[in-house]
Amino acid sequence: MNNYLQAIILYAIKKFQGERSIYAIYHMLQGKKSSQTIQDAHLFGLTDIFGTIPRFTRQQLNQNIEHLLKHDMINLTDKPDAYKISMQGEKMLCDYFKSNPFPTYINGWKYHNITPVFWGRLNLLIQTISHIVHNERRFYPIQRNPKIQFFVKEFLHVHREDRAVIAQHLYDELISLLESQSDMKRDIFILRLTGINRIGLTFEQIAKRKDVEEEYVRFTFLDSLHQMLAEMETGKDYPLLSSLTNDWKRSGNPQLTQSTNITLRYIQEGKNLGEIAEIRRLKVNTIEDHLVEIVLSEKDFPISDYVTIEDEREIAEAIKELGTKKLKAIKQMVDNKQVSFFQIRLVLAKIGE
Repeated sequence: MNNYLQAIILYAIKKFQGERSIYAIYHMLQGKKSSQTIQDAHLFGLTDIFGTIPRFTRQQLNQNIEHLLKHDMINLTDKPDAYKISMQGEKMLCDYFKSNPFPTYINGWKYHNITPVFWGRLNLLIQTISHIVHNERRFYPIQRNPKIQFFVKEFLHVHREDRAVIAQHLYDELISLLESQSDMKRDIFILRLTGINRIGLTFEQIAKRKDVEEEYVRFTFLDSLHQMLAEMETGKDYPLLSSLTNDWKRSGNPQLTQSTNITLRYIQEGKNLGEIAEIRRLKVNTIEDHLVEIVLSEKDFPISDYVTIEDEREIAEAIKELGTKKLKAIKQMVDNKQVSFFQIRLVLAKIGE
């Protein structure tokens, strides 16, 4: 195994079990918000890496697939561009993750939208306060995004306490969150921070300093931020840090796309899928995709209006017996030939991985 990115790609191939092409991995890592990619993330247990490499390219993918093939870590299946992990690949992946651990807390599906915003706000806030408490009012902001700059200005306008007090509270909250993290995660997070008389290091610079791979640093940093976000959701011990993500928490179900959140509101008002499609001037198929996305995110969402209990049971039994997520194979096995692909997708979504 040459690098951490190859390990992540091999990990995805292992999860897909030859049922999806390698380009599904490309869309997964980029965080493509298509119904297919969203379903794949949940059905194959890849919500962790969803959207974790937004700038991932096809060229990167193809080069790494060639390397994995050349070293017999994957085998081609009878489906175009679909591969299965080999026994050698399994062993190498296991050995690799022993010395370069897979991120424990990473949850790309849940946090991929808020992570860059949270980090941008936090880093600029720390930079700003560190300059203010040292009576340095002029500095070059580490974040050039005007929305992030505006947010930090508003934050400081709302929190009018003594800046030294805010700095101490921020420090206490961060220390509390970082205490439960590994030494590597803590170090990488701290090295990324910008303050007075110091600029946060790039992933490349940290990789050289730590003598590890750049992609490993990137994923470890994401893991650190995602662990923070998860802990901030569970407790009320982090009022300042939590306020950096309050707008995200208020935006309906933050895991759903904006369009799906609108569909969800209409469903909650009691409208059927045909009515919603007409109101929104969208195809019924698109509204069905939204419903599948809702069920994937909210496992307790009732699907009895769309699938009878008997059909749901039959579909679930077929899925279990076949051990596949291929819609055509499941449909062929179900006794009731009137069952639609949409209904099968709903049951798959409810069952999850």
